[in-house]
Formats: sequence, C-alpha cells, structure tokens
Amino acid sequence: MRLAALLLEDLAVLVPAFTSGSRLLLFAPHPDDESLACSVLLQRAVRAGAAVHVVYVTDGDDNPWPQRVLERKWRLNATDRRRWGRLRRTEALKALRVLGVNGSATRFLGLPDQKLTALLICDGQSALELLAAIIADWRPTDLLVPSICDTHPDHSALAVMLRLVLSESFSDAMAAGRMAVWSYVVHGRSSAFFDRSKTICQSHREAATKLRAIRCHKTQLKLSRKRFLAYAGRPERLVKLGVRDETIADGSTTSVFRLPHSLRVALRLAPKAMRMTEPALFVLGRDEAGALRCATMRVPARSSGVEMLDSASPDDVAGARYYGNAFAGQLTIPVSSFSSASAIFVKLERRSWFFDEAGWLEIPPAKSRPIPEPQRDEIEAGVVTIR
Repeated sequence: MRLAALLLEDLAVLVPAFTSGSRLLLFAPHPDDESLACSVLLQRAVRAGAAVHVVYVTDGDDNPWPQRVLERKWRLNATDRRRWGRLRRTEALKALRVLGVNGSATRFLGLPDQKLTALLICDGQSALELLAAIIADWRPTDLLVPSICDTHPDHSALAVMLRLVLSESFSDAMAAGRMAVWSYVVHGRSSAFFDRSKTICQSHREAATKLRAIRCHKTQLKLSRKRFLAYAGRPERLVKLGVRDETIADGSTTSVFRLPHSLRVALRLAPKAMRMTEPALFVLGRDEAGALRCATMRVPARSSGVEMLDSASPDDVAGARYYGNAFAGQLTIPVSSFSSASAIFVKLERRSWFFDEAGWLEIPPAKSRPIPEPQRDEIEAGVVTIR
C-alpha cells in the first residue's frame, strides 16, 4: 500500500522540533549537501542534544571540471577520481565539525557519483536494501531526505529510492508518529516543492556558521564560489512527507492520468538551447511479483512515434503514442506490467550538463473498479490527475 495512504499529516508540526531524545538521520547525495541545505537544522539538533547521523551516499568523485582546474590535469582516471573523492570526504568532515557534528557520526556509502539514476532504473534493489538497513539500524525520530523535485539527477533518484524504502518498510513507524520525514531541495526552483515548503528562519549566528561550513568545501568553491556562498543567505526549506490528495505537475510534464491499465502523460517541451540528448521518459515501479522495473521511452522532438529503449515486457510498447507538434503532445503508456497496488514514478529526462529540467513525479495507485474491456481506453476510472 502506498505510504501516503497510511499517513495522517500533523499540520501543527511543520518543521522539526528537536529534543535530547531526538535521533536525526540525514541522507546527503554528495559531500556539501549537508552544508548547503541542512546546516541550520544540524546546528539546532546539536544544540538540543539530539543524536545525529549523516550518511553520504556518493563521494562526489565524478565532478571533473574543478578537479582539472585545481590539479591542472586534463585526463582523469579511476585513481584520480578516488583521490578526489577522499578529498571531498575530508571537506565534509571539516564542515560537520563546524556545525558541531562529530565525525564518528558519519557514514560514506561510496555509490557511483552522477550515476544514481542509472543505478535506480537498472539495478536498484541492492541499494534499496542498503538504505533500508541503515534506517532500521539507526531508528531515527526525524529523517531528512532529498526531494524528488530536485533538478540534480542524483538527488531526485536518491529521493525515489528512499520513498520506495519508506513506503515498503517504515510506513507503520511514520503513521504512528515514531518517525517524521522531511524533504529538502538543493538545486532548482521547483514550484511543486517551494509552493508547499516551510521556511526555517535562521539567526545571524546560524547563517554565519552555515557560511563557515560551506567554505570548508574548497573544491566546489573553485568554479562555483558565488553560487555556493549564496546558499548561506538562503533560508532552508522543508516539506513534511504526508498525505497528499494530488500530485503536482513539474517541468514539462503538464498532466498525468493513471487508469487501471494505462498511464497518460501530457508533455509540453519548450525549446532548449543546450540539450545533451533527446528527451527520455522513465516509468518506474514494482511488478505484481514485487520486483523493481523501469520502462524507458525516447520522446523525439519531431516524430510520429515513441521509441521504447528498454522495457521489461513487449506489452509496454504496444499502444504508446505521440501526438502534436515538436513541443507538445500526449503519451499513452500501458502499465499492465506494473502492480496496480503500488505507486509509479515518472520522470521526463531533459538534461543540460549536470542538471535536469525537473525531478520525478510520484503517481499513487489507481483506484480500480470493474470496467468492460472495450471501454477501458475511454472511461477514466480511478483517474489520478496532476495539476
């Protein structure tokens, strides 16, 4: 059952309130995300006497341009990237000390930097089990996770992984109020996040400490100094995960209808000056046996069809259609191979350099009721609409 269906959102608790009995667990996709998005929260947890644990999912070792500049070396091999990753770990530990967090309260998983989306859609189950084990072992009262709206693909992919883990293993703890989950954004200005987020008002002292923590990440300041230091003055924002009666459209995905056997995705693709590849649509979820699977479709800029690149079943290809001109259209995607009782995650990938246009959308299970077979493509039964 979908996580949101089991939760009762406590509207009176919109931001974390730490005590000496709190146990805070933060998942950071890369070294530096703890300082950019969660510095004030970490400071407050430490002052309250809460137990704090920070998990870095990647080492941020595949960020070649600052490394090339700092090391004056154009060709980087695996040894160079490992050295860079160790340096970034050291910077993260320094930043945590500034924030009052002991270095022993950290864990580095070393998952592949810049490749969490590929890990999620190709072989994500082992990563999900690892994340679930960490949460079960730490037993947090408060969990900080990236938002699925973040425009960095690593951030949004990790967010999907954690939503799957939470819905499948920790929904009871959340529904009972034993664990509160909060999502944060580092990259992008997604209205789907910011319109629902709550601001953490920071004091001058907290902002100054946050600035000192950000300055510890010297490798990242080399080419992005102005952007990184600006985070010190930007209030931190959180969205508490709970009941949502709708999924909010984001980026070029303007609407989604989920029927018992198909998914209708309306897209409006604005021209992009820098586009590394053709747009691709990911549809991810569990099948009836519980296995994680992903269908991937290329969405051509000018074409009368949709090319299925990687599908778990040939049935997923049948009926996929593309309408309209180069920048607007609708896809009808059969989803009979996905479990009707589980959420489906959808993402339109349109990358420019490191960043994407938008993150993922979570589409809840369809509310099915009997429909005669000839009418199934016509009657929008159990439709879930995003706005």
